[in-house]
This record gives sequence, structure tokens and C-alpha cells, in this order.
Amino acid sequence: MTFLLKKYQEQNKSNYLDLIEPNQDEFKERHYQKTFDLWGKGNNAKNKLKFDGNDTHIEKIIETFGKEDFMINGDSYLEIGCGEGIDLNYFTKNFNFKNIYTVDIGANIKDLSKREDFKNVHFSRCDCLNLPFENDSFDLIYSYGVFHHTKDFDKALSEAKRVLKENGVMFFYTYKKQKNLIKRMGVFIENILLKVFSNLSYNKTKILCYLLSPIVLILFSYPAQLFKFAGFKKIYKKFPFWWGVSPKNIIYDLTDRLYAPINIRYDTNELKKELEKLNFSKAALVDVNDGIFCRIVK
Repeated sequence: MTFLLKKYQEQNKSNYLDLIEPNQDEFKERHYQKTFDLWGKGNNAKNKLKFDGNDTHIEKIIETFGKEDFMINGDSYLEIGCGEGIDLNYFTKNFNFKNIYTVDIGANIKDLSKREDFKNVHFSRCDCLNLPFENDSFDLIYSYGVFHHTKDFDKALSEAKRVLKENGVMFFYTYKKQKNLIKRMGVFIENILLKVFSNLSYNKTKILCYLLSPIVLILFSYPAQLFKFAGFKKIYKKFPFWWGVSPKNIIYDLTDRLYAPINIRYDTNELKKELEKLNFSKAALVDVNDGIFCRIVK
């Protein structure tokens, strides 16, 4: 694994490197325990029920910014937070980077590393606040929905910047502060429930989310579907959980929101200031339904 720090290169003999020791003091915090439960053995577990009709996240980024950056002559790519490997699968099938690396904090990625279609991908289980790579390693970095769940948003970005090559490009998606009244109401309810559920286990939270799912469908999803049916396509996606037609469509996203240790939200101006503070040379931000798509250059 060419870009690994020397102390890790000596230890690694395969395409998988585990750098998480849950018994270490830093990982005993409630924040990390919830993270391991939610994304390590919960929502990113195999055979998860995925809501229907959703493109891969990386396709949405490409649709927004174009695929030119993915077609560059560089040879190194890093995905921060690969989850179930859905975006990674799309990337490996459609682009030809020589060196493909991915990291995730969830234990589930060890199984991903054993898949035949990922045999040429290098996996590391680690915290994105402490990436195990040399400075200036990657031509392209991609991360979807990770930084806003970390304990330190700026540190997550600065670590990504550290391992990105000069003039390298990073794409990421993050939650945003909502402007429209319906979604602001959804975020307000979310913040209340986050506090209510803060000390519950993952399994108990998921049970409660199943019980809440009919209410969410009635308040948000079904009205959105009615607007869609009536031809108001610009309006229906302004509802939280607009894609939902049954509890199984929304349960993992609902659990993702309500068991998450933290959900950081910026508006575009606030995020621009954060990126300026970290001295990225260029930044393009696109406000989308649920968050902000970002293309930044080191």
C-alpha cells in the first residue's frame, strides 16, 4: 500500500488494515460507541434494505459537477467513508485509477475487502480525523455524508487536505441549515429526538424509529408523493423523506438521523468561511435539497 505511513506499511500484509481498537480510551467515548453501532454493525450491515429509486451518491456529484475530474490522468483516489461500498462499486466499474483506497470507521468494511470485485482496492478501518496516509498522496478524494457526523468538522477537512496532492480535487456532501419551513420543522423535531434518544442503544432506537415511521410518512412522505403525482416536481423534494412509501423505505435513513452522535449543519456562507479558513485554493458549493455539494481544490 504505497501511500500508507511507514509505521503502517510494515504491519500490513493484505488489502485490509484495521487501525481501530475499541478498547482504547479514545474510542470508549459515547460518540464513538454510537458511531460503531450505527455504521459499523447497524446501518451499513450487509443486506440492508435500501429505499427504491435512488441513484448512487457519486452519480449525483458527477451530475452536478461533471465527470472531468474523475477522468484525469492522475493515479490515486481515496474515498472517505465507503459504507456498504455502493459508491465504491460504481467508481471501480466506471473509472480507471491505478491506486484506489478507501477508509471507514465501521467494522463491516473488512467483509468488503474480501469481495472479488474489490480485490484491487486498499481498505483501512480508521477514524477520518486521523488518516493513515502520507502527505500529498491523492489526486482525487470523495466523501459523502461523513464530515457532518464527526466530532471536529474542521479537523476532518484538514486531514483530507493534508493527504490531497497540490491542485488535487475533493468532492464532499454535508448537511445544511434548512431554509424552507417544512424541512426546518423536520430538523427541529430531529434535534429534539436526538436528545431524547441520546442514551438509548441502537436496537432500541431502531424499534422506536419503526414506531415513528408511520407518523413521518403521514407528515412528510405521503404529502410529498401527492405533490409529485400532481406534477409539482420542484416542490415534493422539499419535504423530508420525500422518497418514502413504506417504513422499509425510510427506516435506515431515519435511524441514521436519530442515532447519529452529531449532525453538524452549515449554510453555504458559513461553509465557505470554513473552507477559506483552511486555505483551499478554490471552492464551488451547490445548494441541493438536503445539503450542500462541494468541489474544492487544494
